[in-house]
Amino acid sequence: MFKKFLLIVLIGIALLLITSFLFFQNQSTEISPKHQMAGIEKRLVYINGRPLSVEIADEPYEQARGLSGRDFLGENDGMLFIFSQPGKHGFWMKNMKFPLDIIWIDENLTIVDITKNLSPATYPATFAPSSPVKYVLEINTGWSDKNSVRLGDIVSF
Repeated sequence: MFKKFLLIVLIGIALLLITSFLFFQNQSTEISPKHQMAGIEKRLVYINGRPLSVEIADEPYEQARGLSGRDFLGENDGMLFIFSQPGKHGFWMKNMKFPLDIIWIDENLTIVDITKNLSPATYPATFAPSSPVKYVLEINTGWSDKNSVRLGDIVSF
């Protein structure tokens, strides 16, 4: 009788462990682009009087994900990375599906570098600014040329 009870308890524990394992294995830390749009903070950023609607990436997990896996970015949309400390923060094009321009902005909101036309094919190369930055703005390729964005321009948000 005790052996039967012990067998039932062990089978129950095994089923509980298997169920827990399968449940947590299916939980993804990635958020689909559609769901991402619903819950992420957005702001307007202005460069030369031109507005961009940007998603804010100020948490490490948001910064690591960035725009990866998205199919497109709206014409006047972007992602603004806000770092706690200025630095030469590196970026790559892992899992990107479209090219980008990257605008590097120092803590005084001055554009100190621009990296244009980064193709997804450049992965695994890493790109960094020439001087420390606190903000990084990712936008569609060509937006910076179309809007005459230059080094020394001031960004406001």
